[in-house]
Amino acid sequence: MHRFEQEKSLTVRELEVLNCIHEGLTNPEISQKLCITISTVKAHISSLLQKVNAKNRIELLLMILGEKDIKNKHIKKQIMSTK
Repeated sequence: MHRFEQEKSLTVRELEVLNCIHEGLTNPEISQKLCITISTVKAHISSLLQKVNAKNRIELLLMILGEKDIKNKHIKKQIMSTK
């Protein structure tokens, strides 16, 4: 794996937040489920959006569902393996 791809890899916590988004949970619900603050949830979501180059949560969800392409192959593989 290239260094650039490692920097763009999703963390375990980001994958957990991603799964919560996939479940349709709101930020407060994600916060409660993962026992983290809402501001931490928002930080993870911002990081996710940046790493997958999504404009918003809806576009991120479309990527999770496979309706929109994810450019980074490593991240795409990580997301697909969590389904």
